[in-house]
Amino acid sequence: MPRPCLGFARLQAVALVALIAFASPAHAGFGDALKQKLKDKAQKKAEEAVDKSTEKKPAGEKTETAAAGDEAGAKPAGADTSTKVSAVSTKFDFVPGDKVILLDDFTQDELGEFPVRFRPIMGTFEVAESAGERWLRCVSGDGTVELKLPEAPALPEYWTLEFDFFGTEPLASSLIVKGLTKDDNMVWEAGYPNGPNLFFRSGDFHSAAPLEGVDGPGGRHHVMLMARVKGLKIYMDRQRLVNLPEVDGSHGPATKLQIRLWAETKPMITNVRYAEGCKPAPDLLAQGKLVTYGIHFATGSDVVLADSAPILRQVATWLKANPAAKLTITGHTDNVGTAASNLDLSKRRAAAVAKVLNEQFGIALDRFTPQGKGDTQAVSDNAKPEGRAMNRRVEFAKL
Repeated sequence: MPRPCLGFARLQAVALVALIAFASPAHAGFGDALKQKLKDKAQKKAEEAVDKSTEKKPAGEKTETAAAGDEAGAKPAGADTSTKVSAVSTKFDFVPGDKVILLDDFTQDELGEFPVRFRPIMGTFEVAESAGERWLRCVSGDGTVELKLPEAPALPEYWTLEFDFFGTEPLASSLIVKGLTKDDNMVWEAGYPNGPNLFFRSGDFHSAAPLEGVDGPGGRHHVMLMARVKGLKIYMDRQRLVNLPEVDGSHGPATKLQIRLWAETKPMITNVRYAEGCKPAPDLLAQGKLVTYGIHFATGSDVVLADSAPILRQVATWLKANPAAKLTITGHTDNVGTAASNLDLSKRRAAAVAKVLNEQFGIALDRFTPQGKGDTQAVSDNAKPEGRAMNRRVEFAKL
């Protein structure tokens, strides 16, 4: 083959390389623009989900009237009422602590301000409002807050933390919860989403468990943590995703709880409840009475929600093991609303608990005497949200 043809081929190759080199920056720029367009779309969606009004309202003012006995910590509108209590998996065994230390739905804070019951660690946060609820929203791309807890050498042996989380995709690892020592060494860390999973690590232990039954990681989720001496369990939406018998203690015990919100789409939290207890009893009614905060109802109604399953399952098991025992079931409320409406609601809720134990767990109805006391037997100060939370309770007592 003549030499000029080989030279022409080389010339073509050089021209092709030059063309690719010239075209590559333009292609990269198009990709960046597409990513930015998707990011802007997600940002707009997140902002539409939250009312961006800057109008100041008095701290503690609610935007809609709370139903009798329901205030901070009430289940969100639309909470699942279709799932039978008895159908909930036995792996979901979360029971909230019975001594409320911190309860915050951000109604006592002004819109646009930082909440008083949290400590800023990093980033920018503000109290926002969406669909009649107050939320703590991270307005920077990354931010961390710390719960203001009583100073102590360690967290209690038994404690629970729960809150509602809302995020709009893209989420990355938008929610991270940490337990830290007094010197800020990490004892354990949980992050969501990690792909489709909740990721957890403590020392050399790592795990990743998928949240099932959801279309995507975005939206609203209820997050629960339950500590039992050295062990820790973590749940989301009635699924247990972490069950570690002993967290790493090489740096000392955890004394702090931090929540990190890490996404450009302004993730939020609300209905934060931290409580001490409850320590499982060898005999559920050994003292003759069981006071529980683990039975939940649809807002303003007597419908027992499915996340009441753990404590109701325990009561049913005890009754089957003690076939001659009979119990009173007493409903109590806080003082929000009228005395008459609170009394009526507490009576209906006690009767609803007896009905669930009868129809779904096979306990004879004549073994129960349901009654309601409304707000007449407060065990804590109704002037504080923590006190009102402790007054909203159900009690079982031996007859």
